[in-house]
Amino acid sequence: MKKKLSVIFLILFCVFIFTARQSYASDLKLISDFEGGKLYKSGKINVLDLRGNFHEMGRQYGKLLKNDLNEFYNSAINECFIKKQKVPYDVMLKIGKGVFEFYPKRFKEIIYGMSETSGLNTEQLIILNAVEFYTSISGVNMGCSGIAVWGDYTQGKPLIFGRDYEYFKYYKEFSKFLTVAVFNPNDGSNPTASIALAGQIYVVTGINKEGLFLELNNAMPSVGPLYYPNRIHMIVMLFNYLFDSSTMEQLDAAFNTGRACFPYIINVADKNEAFSYEWAPFDIKRRSGNEKGLLVSTTHFVDPSWGLPDPPDGSFLTKTRYDNLLALGKKYKGEFNVEKMMNVLDTPIHEGGPTVTGKSIKEFATTYQIIAVPAELKLWVKVPDYQDWTQVDLKGLFQ
Repeated sequence: MKKKLSVIFLILFCVFIFTARQSYASDLKLISDFEGGKLYKSGKINVLDLRGNFHEMGRQYGKLLKNDLNEFYNSAINECFIKKQKVPYDVMLKIGKGVFEFYPKRFKEIIYGMSETSGLNTEQLIILNAVEFYTSISGVNMGCSGIAVWGDYTQGKPLIFGRDYEYFKYYKEFSKFLTVAVFNPNDGSNPTASIALAGQIYVVTGINKEGLFLELNNAMPSVGPLYYPNRIHMIVMLFNYLFDSSTMEQLDAAFNTGRACFPYIINVADKNEAFSYEWAPFDIKRRSGNEKGLLVSTTHFVDPSWGLPDPPDGSFLTKTRYDNLLALGKKYKGEFNVEKMMNVLDTPIHEGGPTVTGKSIKEFATTYQIIAVPAELKLWVKVPDYQDWTQVDLKGLFQ
């Protein structure tokens, strides 16, 4: 009898494990593999699982996303910037090389590897890598929004971070190339995921295996367009920080060691709390939550020690977005879960939320949205008008 019960228990246990694995596997659909790397889809979103040294991961990236990289290059560089925006090729190359020149060698190796398998040469990849920089020629500001909730705001459940990424409206054409790229280096660095457009080897939104999440917002409304070209760009440094930091204390030390090349706001979170680094080229201040369990950030400095007035709302409605998010955060205190955060991020500015639509600002739009739960290593990604919210569970992708 005992033996029969043991066999039944073993069968039930195996069924449970199989079902659990099937449930997880259903979130990601395997599309192809190459030299140890894999390409998955979550809905329409590309998810890369890259492994090995940085050159090998570059080869995997280039081959697995070959079609997307070539289509993106033609759409963005040839059709959009050269033909429509009238940005000369040599100007883009100069900007791209200026960004790439100060890359750490390990990140350069990713692009060198991509050039061997993608069908694009190194020069083309350097230009594509810097695709978000070519709008800076116009001197126009962009914006992003972030909100983190934890503690009483989630009834003690895990911290949730939501971010809207806003940019020029025509960038919505490129949003279908949004990629979750998971880098699993074999040199002892932290496995790290970057959420960016295909071919962008840096971090504007990222999370590592230790559950450190960060995202970047422009902060030009606070101190103006100060730029120091002789400093490594922060989008590259943030990539470094995630590979090399395993605790919030280590991440804080990294922020306090480097100097920004441009005014930014970097919002960071782990499973316990969130902070906002208001980072000017000449100083940095770390701000804790607006109140315990709630952190809101848009594109202007709000730490009172700066002594700055609120920016005019013409600065990409940064004050309105900030006030709207703060009000929504307080409104749903104690009710927050992932679904509630989705509702908050999906609320347009003109209806009291953060999301930018044509009704609020003609030139700009929310191009993609991300929700992260660092304690669970889970992301939810949305590309408005292309892909509704889809989950990416990183636990099985981090080495």
